[in-house]
Amino acid sequence: MQNLDDEYSIPDPAPDAAPVGDFDSLIRGKERELRPYISRMEELRLQFIDELVAFAAQMFDTLARRYVVRYPEVTLGMGKENLASMKALVVGLQRKAPKIVTNVLSDPGIWWHLAPSLHDTSQYEILGNSFVGNRFPEKIDKAVRRVLGELGKVLEQFGFSVVTRVPQEKGGEEFWFLVPENGLSAPEPYYPHMLVWSEEMQNTIQKYNSQYKNALVIYVEIVKLRDEQKRQQASKLWDST
Repeated sequence: MQNLDDEYSIPDPAPDAAPVGDFDSLIRGKERELRPYISRMEELRLQFIDELVAFAAQMFDTLARRYVVRYPEVTLGMGKENLASMKALVVGLQRKAPKIVTNVLSDPGIWWHLAPSLHDTSQYEILGNSFVGNRFPEKIDKAVRRVLGELGKVLEQFGFSVVTRVPQEKGGEEFWFLVPENGLSAPEPYYPHMLVWSEEMQNTIQKYNSQYKNALVIYVEIVKLRDEQKRQQASKLWDST
């Protein structure tokens, strides 16, 4: 994969490069140009949070019901009282969905506009075809699955074949957890099966991706201006020493 630093590398300054004093105004102009995109991307982030809250609340019930029916021996074996307790916990998850989603989706690493960078090569485009279905942007999809993974704790508690932590021995359980890439943090709840987002969520991320592409072009120009400003300042300092 081509390095962004190479892709957006800056050539030696042209003879008619802007004077050092002009760079501040040029950069401010580009920042003003970028600001509406950042604002719109934040609106879309908040909209996606609302849509994921509704999606997660529905999926908590749908998935719980699916496991209850898929594993009748577990369901019938727990008795009506335990089943009622499990159902109450699922309802509790539905009520806590706004807090769960907000906590997960507030991570600046998920959203480019919260921490713009040339080193973040994340794309927000939804890919797919009629053979394999849609493939959702990895960072966002992981966040969605982390939210839904909270249900795994309930399923595990009531004897379904689910584990939400690294097991001591390998068995036939479903692994409802994700080990962070740094390998240092505790495993996070994670929904491991095929998942299709709601239409609303898909539309919102597609809009975010469009804003991201436009914003990135402007941000690259800002970085180039800042780097060229530093070069000219360094050259001027050398000449004056």
